[in-house]
Amino acid sequence: MNDVLFNDIALHHIGITTLQTRKSTHLDFYSVAVWEIHAALRAAYLAGYAASVRAACGEGIALPTQRHTMLGDVWLGEGEASDFAQSGAVRTVTTLPIPETELLAYRWQERRALDFLIPEAVRQRRID
Repeated sequence: MNDVLFNDIALHHIGITTLQTRKSTHLDFYSVAVWEIHAALRAAYLAGYAASVRAACGEGIALPTQRHTMLGDVWLGEGEASDFAQSGAVRTVTTLPIPETELLAYRWQERRALDFLIPEAVRQRRID
């Protein structure tokens, strides 16, 4: 993450001088207009978009990616399709990082992660 960029956006669009926690109600909480929030979110989105375009063109730091194997809408796991099956229906997709895969470390969340969260995250973050 780029904290310098976040601080610049907060200062320019919202008037917040620092995003550091100062453990004080009057220093850490702000009254902000919705148009200021909109402008800040738009600036952050456009900065991310510009970074992805630069990375796609080979300029700057490349965006981190992950490879995932899918069988239709079913997530089989991280890695290449050849690691799972020889079926033509199995495919490998490249995505932005999907932290939802960390949910598999917790047994009680695993079914929901496998059935919904990870396949949805792959669809949303697919870049190939």
